[in-house]
Amino acid sequence: MGINGNQLLQVTLNENPKLWELIGFKVSQFDNGDSFFMLGNVQFLLTASREPVGFSSLTAFEVEKPIDSLPFQAMAREDVDRILSLPKTTHPNSISRIDHVVATTPDCDRTTSAFDDAGIPLKRVRTFGTKNNLVRQTFFWLGDVILELVGPDEKSSHGPAVFWGLALVSEDIEKTVNNLGDSCTPLKKAVQAGREITTVKTREIGINTPIAIMTPHV
Repeated sequence: MGINGNQLLQVTLNENPKLWELIGFKVSQFDNGDSFFMLGNVQFLLTASREPVGFSSLTAFEVEKPIDSLPFQAMAREDVDRILSLPKTTHPNSISRIDHVVATTPDCDRTTSAFDDAGIPLKRVRTFGTKNNLVRQTFFWLGDVILELVGPDEKSSHGPAVFWGLALVSEDIEKTVNNLGDSCTPLKKAVQAGREITTVKTREIGINTPIAIMTPHV
């Protein structure tokens, strides 16, 4: 199977798999006790590690070391082929793929330069907010998944960039909202025209990774 650019292959999360089953994902288990499920071309690996909670790392094709302080892990070619050969999964919650991964940084210029050095050029930049409090969004493509980098337009500190949250796509948002019930917020219009969005109440459930769920791109 062909690979599209620096395709995102794996998202590793230190999360309780039973809680992800609770919100409608079909989770399988490896012999070592780790769990996984597929969303499009990406394998979600749920590990039993305690630290850091939530995001642990990403794996993208031919990205073999961290980008700035963002933990990217290398993967052997046979494991790449194994993941790409796994069948697409239909989940009870109707979520089919990742729309974007969100990372935050106090220094957008530094982290953007690190992505460029890794062979992942920026695709679009958007700024919003007030004159003295501008926020910058910088967008990159990891194959068919967007990585959205968010931070102040002017450097605020020397602190690290970190992975923060996920935006996922539902093929039937009404079914997704019904499946989640009180575990998500009411459906509303998204920033992108023609799309709708809901947010999973992850803190109430015990999931450490912020999750938004959106309708597909128009």
